[in-house]
Amino acid sequence: MQKFQTSWITFFVYSASVAIIGGLLSIGMFLSPSEPRNAILFGLSLPRLILTTGFFAVFIFFTLIGFRSLMDHAWAERMLEKWFGKGWLGWIGCFLPFYRAGVLSIHWERLRPAMVFLLLIGMVTLAVVLLKRSNFERQDRELSKTYTSGFILFLLSLLFISLMLYSGFGVYAPEDYWYGAGVPILFSQLIAGIAGGVLFLRTKRTSNARHFDLFIFLLIYVVTAVLWAREPLQRSFLFIGPYAPNRDLYPFADAALYETASQFALIGQNFLFYNGQFFERAVYTSFLTYLHSLVGQDYEQLMTAQAAVLAVFPAIVYLIGKSLNSRAIGFAAALVTTFRGANSIAASNMIDMANPKMMLTDFPAAIGVALIVLLAIAWMKQPGRKWHYPAWIGGVVGISIMLRTNVLVFLVLIPLLAVLKFPSQWKQWLLTSSLLMLAVFAITLPWELRNQSLGGTMYSSFVTKFQSVIDLRYRPPAMPNESSFQKDVFSFLSLKQSQLLLELYQTREVIQEFSCNTVACFVPNHFLHNILTSILILPTSLTLDDLRNAVRGDHPYWRPDWDGSFPEASFLLFALNLFFITLGIAIAWKRQHLIGLVPLMVFLLYNLSNGFARTSGGRYIVPVDWIVTVYFLIGVFQTIVLFAGVLGTRWALFSDPVEGDIPKRIFTKRDVLRVVTSLAILFGLGALVPLAEVVYPDRYQNVNPAEILAEHESQIASVGLHPQEIHSFLQNPSAEVSVGRVLYPRYYIENEGEVHFYPVVVMGFPRTTFTLIGPKGEQGIVLPGEKPDHFPHTADALVLGCREQLYVDAIAVILLDETEAVYTRSPESPLQCPLKQPVCDNNHNCYLEE
Repeated sequence: MQKFQTSWITFFVYSASVAIIGGLLSIGMFLSPSEPRNAILFGLSLPRLILTTGFFAVFIFFTLIGFRSLMDHAWAERMLEKWFGKGWLGWIGCFLPFYRAGVLSIHWERLRPAMVFLLLIGMVTLAVVLLKRSNFERQDRELSKTYTSGFILFLLSLLFISLMLYSGFGVYAPEDYWYGAGVPILFSQLIAGIAGGVLFLRTKRTSNARHFDLFIFLLIYVVTAVLWAREPLQRSFLFIGPYAPNRDLYPFADAALYETASQFALIGQNFLFYNGQFFERAVYTSFLTYLHSLVGQDYEQLMTAQAAVLAVFPAIVYLIGKSLNSRAIGFAAALVTTFRGANSIAASNMIDMANPKMMLTDFPAAIGVALIVLLAIAWMKQPGRKWHYPAWIGGVVGISIMLRTNVLVFLVLIPLLAVLKFPSQWKQWLLTSSLLMLAVFAITLPWELRNQSLGGTMYSSFVTKFQSVIDLRYRPPAMPNESSFQKDVFSFLSLKQSQLLLELYQTREVIQEFSCNTVACFVPNHFLHNILTSILILPTSLTLDDLRNAVRGDHPYWRPDWDGSFPEASFLLFALNLFFITLGIAIAWKRQHLIGLVPLMVFLLYNLSNGFARTSGGRYIVPVDWIVTVYFLIGVFQTIVLFAGVLGTRWALFSDPVEGDIPKRIFTKRDVLRVVTSLAILFGLGALVPLAEVVYPDRYQNVNPAEILAEHESQIASVGLHPQEIHSFLQNPSAEVSVGRVLYPRYYIENEGEVHFYPVVVMGFPRTTFTLIGPKGEQGIVLPGEKPDHFPHTADALVLGCREQLYVDAIAVILLDETEAVYTRSPESPLQCPLKQPVCDNNHNCYLEE
């Protein structure tokens, strides 16, 4: 096409647009007068009068320029060559919240009209520059087809999600294990990630690509490790406190489960506890054991070390982008993953989420999933040269199964990919599937042999896990009186129904009966909710909010009871995010074919497994929600490359793909050696899990509680307990004397405590609580009385008390450290089980109940 020759028209339209913007803003200022006490002219204060005058001057100036353009076309074309603009200042000023403006925060709202003006002028100017420099001759027909297919996929996805939002299906359900959106990426962080990827588009390498990738991998890992390690450990549901006497954060609920298991190994006992049940997630427990061996018992340091190890995750994401033949996508996705990891730590006390500084298996499982994606792509590129890769994939699947049982679903992924890769070569498919299963058995076999040696059945823990999920989540909801731990189940729920698309979801309340307790209902319900909450990690506002205001502000996606309504224009940005995601999927398919869809298949399969487990949102999508950002960035970067091409800059988003080789023969001797070596290495790695149990000797093997009581007779007598009374007390069938390690000591005043979990539930008297692990397993201890001065975590102790149903009601606790401190029950109770419980009045005076 011939170069655009009517530039004077462009300049005229530009001048007219600026004049109109200036006029409208000046009128708007007049229509919103200042407070009467500040008005000096026309109802405006001095600052607003200056702004209004400025806008009006812009209106007059550009009106005159517009008339000049109409009269002198040559002059207009010359001016167009000289004028240009960017608009970043206006964008920042328009969307920067007042609380982030520092010393200008109290004046920020007054300055906002000027920022809006700069933004609009910048947008108009940028549009003119693009129009002037564009070259519409270069059209990629194949790319146009890709955009067309992406747009069709977008319309179908948008229609489907709109129906979800309108009906509430996949949006809200009044049940357990249903959480809000994933960890958000802030708009400013997203821009930074995209900017980092653009640097790769501008960089060309001709040699040492392998060394370059190693350097970038290490750079991403080191930077991420530093950023995540520097984020302080936050108080959250899984790290409650800090409480007296130590004022430390100690693990709670699921975190305490994994940590207590690792503490058993540290005292030389097996992970076998909780009535002898075998633990199916032993990988993370053994990891904590080894980590304790390196950094000790300080949880701030322990979680810092864990975050530094898990920081390899964004570096693996970079390699995934590189394996998709786009280092720009990999680098941008790695930056976004790094930012989201830091956000997840900082938001620990605001949203339900797993992060690098939590004792949960979800975040480590994300690393396993990323490795599966990376290895699967590498294998599909060169299956003839990488016969041993299915073994490594199986190894990662096996180790990940011992983190999150959901990963079992990937046992069908590789056979499925093999069928699609070798549609007419059944021998290759059979061999690939066999290698996968052999590797899974190789890495899990050491742990299962350990279970069998302790009297269990091999792989029975996974069967028990499935049975537990079925019993808890597939049966109809229990009535409230069936269990004090069961959350209330509502028969009715309130959903905000929404108008579609352009009506921007003006909501109305509808009460409808909700029943979704069949597999055909709750599986797709949770599956769709997982997809929706994964998309919502992307920003739906251009406002440069900080993390707290992004999560706690006008966007309620992180609340489990979010009803599907979007504030103001947020749905438009949500739709734009969806467009880029679907465009990215279409481009990945066009450029990389089946390889480009491997991450998508992993994403869908894992979320489907979550649906069958009746879990969705929150921490349950952490292993796979990062995949959404990969496809989103592919769509964004392809659009950037398209605009760069229009402006005359040729960027290549994807390097030349490596054609996959179809193997001519099944195996060579070298392939056999690689496979055998891989299986041997995997077995050795799997052996590290049970090895964690035998690193430390049995701490209490030769400890006799009676001898300890005799050794401390004088200290016990000094607090009013005489040996003869203790001897008589121990004849009671419910009497308990135990020796072990003190974990998580916490002091509560009356009527304070936590939910559900003994020994820290709410009670009506002041008390010290802790967990005691030792030869008798795990015991919750409650010692009524005043706050102790010295009660260290992981100290050895002897506990004397009465065995209740869910905890031990202590009479005395003897710390077996250098202090040899003895703490007794207050107020004193007669030495007979059950012990009398204290009762406290409003003045904090406690006495024994009658």
